[in-house]
Amino acid sequence: MRFLQRIRRLLCSEPEVPPDEFEQRHPDAIKQRGWQQWSFVRSVDLPLALQSTALTPALASPDTDVRLLIVSQSCDLVHHSYESEPFAEAYLCEALAPDEPENGNLTAGKNPRELLVPFTLDGEARPHRLHSKGHVLLPRHRLAAIGPDSSLVVPPSSVRILQRCLINRVVRAAFPDGFNDRTGKALKKLEDRLKKRGASLLGLYVNVTPWDELPKDKSYDVEFVGLVDEDIPHEQRQAVEKVLGEIAAAYSETEGIGICDYQVWDENEASMSLLRTHRLFPLDYLSLRSKPGGDLPPLG
Repeated sequence: MRFLQRIRRLLCSEPEVPPDEFEQRHPDAIKQRGWQQWSFVRSVDLPLALQSTALTPALASPDTDVRLLIVSQSCDLVHHSYESEPFAEAYLCEALAPDEPENGNLTAGKNPRELLVPFTLDGEARPHRLHSKGHVLLPRHRLAAIGPDSSLVVPPSSVRILQRCLINRVVRAAFPDGFNDRTGKALKKLEDRLKKRGASLLGLYVNVTPWDELPKDKSYDVEFVGLVDEDIPHEQRQAVEKVLGEIAAAYSETEGIGICDYQVWDENEASMSLLRTHRLFPLDYLSLRSKPGGDLPPLG
């Protein structure tokens, strides 16, 4: 709520440049000003950039902690034709107050609607909040009249998180309604087991056969594949196998579920074929760890 109140206050301010002047700006000016993917619109320029967009209804005094992150590809930002590429895609973002605690379940792209991610502000790492409510398409020609905010930078590690979060909004596993209706109790057991004993998992993949809606007299078959470090201690691997066995048993005992199998693979055993047959089970909100110093599991 506080984030949206800041947005409303901010967007109330009058634009500094008449909007019709932007129509006369050549697309080359966007490149000359240095706009790229992951550039930021400065707080003072937000009323101008967002005028007549979905985020227009707003406020009075610019808030220096609120900026606009451009997520469009660099080649699209500098495209020569406004007619072919009229908009730039962006998200409002707000720096967390120094004393505001971070919610770990909103980091690393775990939540598809809200994200906490570190940006480098004046040379210092500082977490920022993005929310799906702050998503906007703004007329691209407006970037030709303003320059990006050089005080704020997205480090490479945060680029990967942002990419994952954006991809998650369109490719995360979506199960058939019939499957969800049948497996609600089994899902609760899965969540409970993994919260308590799933820390060694790098990722959990699932294949449901079929991925379509089925009548009540037909059954779904399920297979889970858990990925672990190649150098995981033997006892930890056994613990993962036990947890997945309990989960598979819960699904197998569910009416309307036929065979439920499971496997545990070292990450170096996994191949591209896994991503063709299985999908990454949406469990990021359980705060399953990623490999220390490494990437999160690939999306199916």
